[in-house]
Amino acid sequence: MFRLIRVEGDSMSPTLVNGDYILSKKPRSQKKLRAGFIYVLEHDRLGRLVKRLNRRDESGLWFAGDNPHSTPSEKIGVQPFDAVTGRALLAITPKGLRRL
Repeated sequence: MFRLIRVEGDSMSPTLVNGDYILSKKPRSQKKLRAGFIYVLEHDRLGRLVKRLNRRDESGLWFAGDNPHSTPSEKIGVQPFDAVTGRALLAITPKGLRRL
């Protein structure tokens, strides 16, 4: 299942900026989640987030924005695998399409 999501805020700048869109697809399994890729997740306190997966360990997944002034990974906290609702595949920007 594919979803089109509008990026809000600058936490993923310069990779994604406010007003860009991403096309995301739900990962088929937890094994497909890899560090370095951008994912959409539903956070229990912060709502929908678009963040890069920094690392995964036995406790879960750790995410952060590309912008150094973004919400720190420690504040986002470890996330369960089922919080991930999609992997960002394409960025749709005023300059055109870009693979992520």
